[in-house]
Amino acid sequence: MSESAIIPVDPATAQLLSQCGEALTNVVQSKFGICAILHHMENSGPFQSSRTAQTKGVKRYSVHLSCGLEISVWKDNLTTHHVDAVVNAANEKLIHGAGLAGALSRAGGPLVQQMSDQIINHKGKVPTGEAVITPAGNLPCKAIIHAVGPELWTHPSNKEVEEASHLLKSAVKSILTLAEEEHYQSVAIPALSSGLFNFPLRKCADIIVKTLKDHRFRPNSRLSEIHLVNNDEPTVSEMERACKEILQSKSHSIAVKAPETRTSTPSLQMGSITVHIKKGCIEQEKVDVIVNTISQYCNLSHGSISKAILKKAGDSIQKEIKQSHSISEYGDVIETNGHALHCLRVYHTVCAFHATGTTAGSEILRSVVLKCLDKAKYKYSSISFPAIGTGLLGFSKMEVAHIMMKAFADFAEQNKGSKMDVYVVLYPSDTETFAAFQHKMLHPEDRQSIKSSAFNKHRSGYEGDGATNGAQACIELMGGSLVCRMEAKRWINETILMASNKCTIVNNHVIHFGQVEHEALLSLQTKCQVSIQEFLHRGVAGVTIEGLQRGVMEAVLRVETLCCQAQEEFALTEESAMMHAVVRWSCAEIPELEEPENSVALERAFLAGQNTQNVTVNGMEIQVSISKMEAKGRSGKGCHVDRKCLFKDTIGMQFQNMSFYQRTTMTPDRKHPFDRIHGFDIDKIEKVENRLLEHHFLLKQEQVSSNPKLLYQQVPAQFCDLVCRVGFQRLYSPPKEQKFGAGMYFGGKPCSAKDLASVGKEEYIYIFQAKVLTGKETIGSPNLIIPPATGSGPFSLYDSVKGGVDTHVIFNSHQALPVYLITYKPVKHTHI
Repeated sequence: MSESAIIPVDPATAQLLSQCGEALTNVVQSKFGICAILHHMENSGPFQSSRTAQTKGVKRYSVHLSCGLEISVWKDNLTTHHVDAVVNAANEKLIHGAGLAGALSRAGGPLVQQMSDQIINHKGKVPTGEAVITPAGNLPCKAIIHAVGPELWTHPSNKEVEEASHLLKSAVKSILTLAEEEHYQSVAIPALSSGLFNFPLRKCADIIVKTLKDHRFRPNSRLSEIHLVNNDEPTVSEMERACKEILQSKSHSIAVKAPETRTSTPSLQMGSITVHIKKGCIEQEKVDVIVNTISQYCNLSHGSISKAILKKAGDSIQKEIKQSHSISEYGDVIETNGHALHCLRVYHTVCAFHATGTTAGSEILRSVVLKCLDKAKYKYSSISFPAIGTGLLGFSKMEVAHIMMKAFADFAEQNKGSKMDVYVVLYPSDTETFAAFQHKMLHPEDRQSIKSSAFNKHRSGYEGDGATNGAQACIELMGGSLVCRMEAKRWINETILMASNKCTIVNNHVIHFGQVEHEALLSLQTKCQVSIQEFLHRGVAGVTIEGLQRGVMEAVLRVETLCCQAQEEFALTEESAMMHAVVRWSCAEIPELEEPENSVALERAFLAGQNTQNVTVNGMEIQVSISKMEAKGRSGKGCHVDRKCLFKDTIGMQFQNMSFYQRTTMTPDRKHPFDRIHGFDIDKIEKVENRLLEHHFLLKQEQVSSNPKLLYQQVPAQFCDLVCRVGFQRLYSPPKEQKFGAGMYFGGKPCSAKDLASVGKEEYIYIFQAKVLTGKETIGSPNLIIPPATGSGPFSLYDSVKGGVDTHVIFNSHQALPVYLITYKPVKHTHI
């Protein structure tokens, strides 16, 4: 399941992020590989804005078929959409490099590509029109259904579209079949084949909707919701049109225009939590966590609430409990997945019977409520409780209301974490229990430490309508590792949330700013009413921003965006240069294909498993079929395309995240005796593999004619992945003092690498172990930009320079190959 971190945001910052949230999400993704989702930014003050980035989706249209199935049209980001399964527009090799596939793979984490690779290794390519399932990784759903739709040439003919239509229909049918086989209740489907695969959008929408209408669902099918989800307006509008035209018929459906009628629920603000009392069935709740009550023997078929949850979730939830617990103790809270429920987790509480003359049962009831809240506070923002104890356990309704409300109050008083919505869900006919909780909300007589607010009536609707009024604005960090989320959280807190009237951004990529970037800086000075100054001092470059706090915050996000763009362009340039030296594409009729830019574009597409790739030649767009190895030449006829690679094979060259590399977590053992750093422990060791870097390193080793040394370099968190991609660069880790030249500095031990580096405050320390070709060395000096001459001639240079006890400096990035990335954590570090 997805792990996340929640960062509360004050109203003033939320207003700002409602206008430039996209910049924040892009920067966090670029720097830390983390997906940042903004919640409730649009409701934080009088200056509401629709320009929120990655807010919860909007339900645009809904229709119920006569069989009971609901088909709805959503404008939302599939990487954050909450359903049982999301559908990926995949290619037949299941290599998720670009478009929707790349976005889902990045948000889902490495597991998505790893499991896709296993499918290809065992079963081969996925035929067009078919679909397969993988785990969802870090995505907020149970699984990803990878459907392979037809891919067409740019501007396809009517005949080509018609010939491909049955394959698109087949792909949709495959999705529905898998969803039913897996007993999913909800699935989100994008406009398959309409984007990079060039299928006409209108025709695509018609085929998808008509296939849904005509599909014969199984009698025992649990599939009750199909979401047609896209994040661009033209596609959303086409899907809405198709649904209205094809499905809105009295004989087949009942159409409902979103949003639905809303219901009122009483609520009470208690510090960091908001308690809502509502009527409904708890097994139907759409929250992060649902709380259940079970017996000591963990049998879900005992008790009305537990039975209802078992029926809705399916037998798999009982099996999961039995795998870890056959018997439990009073006061235990057992955690399971949500299975077919509309939640991420279920907390099963084991409570004692109420006995006259003793408080043991009451104390256990209070403790399990507190345990549930405590388990949820760092990961989740919503939790639903039943009225625990009013059934077989024998508590009176007023007792339960008093114990649970007191527990909520005690938790709120102590909790310093994120905001949380707490729901108490009561049977619609249980007016007595509702009245008891309502009484406790109106008369908080024994909770003087909690500031009671007015008894407000909040409204709830679709997930996309901003949730409840007054909901706490927050930033949710999803995906990646715990370390990455902590680094992202620290950066957001220090740079954005605690921004002052002055901020300094240190990033050497500033020196690569061109005319466009400098014009953007001038524009920002006027728009944000700030002063922006660039600096370059002792090999360290950056930008200083001064002005009013709000202006500084926005300018920081915009400048960080420019820096991230510059560093990605630099990395792509380096990567492309290395790639072009290894692989060449050519075409006799179109010689321009061999130009570096075009050749590299084709190689990226080839390794990403794409069927086609467009390149621009003399202002004209030409489509190359990678699968057929042909291009449409100037004459309009197909011509053969050739690929020559210096590698003997492509084993180990799989293209992930647009690069030739992979990072594999290793188990620390005696084979990897990395030195400790005083005050730090080793948290993680990752093996770095990059065939492209290795190829150029070996070529350089032949020139240097020496064996490499194992040396170390500290690198800031945001540049670790870039080092794995394109190797060590001076831009990534300049030294504190440039004593021995303007090169890349390495230490003989991790501790000396830490002492050399000029790295700002971070949660962890990141040290690379590298093979370094020092070759012929001499003593360095501050003014060197290349190694000095050996003395035997002006063109005979040393390979590197050295200084101090164990400092080595190289001036060519191909002289160092990253081997391991070691993450060190502070000895007394506590998670926040």
